[in-house]
Amino acid sequence: MVLFGTRKNVRESGEDESRFEPAREAYFSGKIKIVTIDGVPGREVKYVFGLVVARGYNPDNAFFGLVSRALEAGADAIVGYRESVAFHPEGDKHYSCYGTAMMLEPLKR
Repeated sequence: MVLFGTRKNVRESGEDESRFEPAREAYFSGKIKIVTIDGVPGREVKYVFGLVVARGYNPDNAFFGLVSRALEAGADAIVGYRESVAFHPEGDKHYSCYGTAMMLEPLKR
């Protein structure tokens, strides 16, 4: 499954940031792993959901939008995380975050 995109033409002041609260909670509590490499050390991959992408005019909205999309797909990890910023002639910055959403095998005890 490939998930991508964000709402178009929404500026910082008009975005509903409360929709990112579950993503913030999952990230800060460690419920979702985010790594820049091709896997989570010590964990096996159970399922690969595919590419997730989020964009925004605010880096936090792009990042937590990405986490939110991965969680909606059922992922508990994002591997190969990357981010970029594009500068527009009008002076706006457009942030993009992307990676591969995966479900990891549970830790064995």
